[in-house]
Amino acid sequence: MKAALAGWMAIFAAASMFGADNVLTQQEKAAGWVLLFDGKTLNGWTSTLPPSPTRSGVPPKAQNAAPTGAPAVGSHPRSCSTAEAQAAPVNGASHWEVISGSLSPCGDPAGYLTSRASYKDFILKVDFRTGEDTNSGVFIRSPNGSGGYEVQIWKAQPAGYDTGSIVGIAKTDGEFKFLADQWNRYEITAEGDHLVVVLNGTKTLDIHNAQFSGGSIRLQYQKFPIEFKNLKLLALKH
Repeated sequence: MKAALAGWMAIFAAASMFGADNVLTQQEKAAGWVLLFDGKTLNGWTSTLPPSPTRSGVPPKAQNAAPTGAPAVGSHPRSCSTAEAQAAPVNGASHWEVISGSLSPCGDPAGYLTSRASYKDFILKVDFRTGEDTNSGVFIRSPNGSGGYEVQIWKAQPAGYDTGSIVGIAKTDGEFKFLADQWNRYEITAEGDHLVVVLNGTKTLDIHNAQFSGGSIRLQYQKFPIEFKNLKLLALKH
């Protein structure tokens, strides 16, 4: 009974965070938040392939522990449904499309959706929905669109950098679970060397690390299903 009640409470807490999709509230506008995804187009984003290990910028210990750039075997991607996604992307990069207000990958190969703009100090909100065993993550401060800090979504990374961890940098002190096949929210703060990760209102990580100072945001498609929406960013000014 207690476990069931806890589960319902978690679902309610996650649901209560979400309002209208891909729009800023009046409070967010006043505070200076910006939308990174308009809910309709891929404007401001470009698709990329996984970088090779020799130029990824990922810490060597992370490369040795788990090759996060390699496409997952047996991901069974869905077929692309829009003409834009069905067209061959530049340099054979991954396919992404907008479906019902969400960013969704499709087809092969696996890869990333990378922001054209770079960011340094900020708070980033990202909503994601994924399957129980999906391998995915949100990268921040990716210099030149590769490497950077990967905030893990995958619940079972081989080296123990599970949900809420930053791969190759820091593991969580406990187990944190997203709600499978439901919308979840990451709030990621990067201010100088201070990095904080919050999943559905619960802090999973609070660390200091100065390896990456700025760069793009990357959404990872390594194993289907995964989709994203409500990407909002507040630049932190000093």
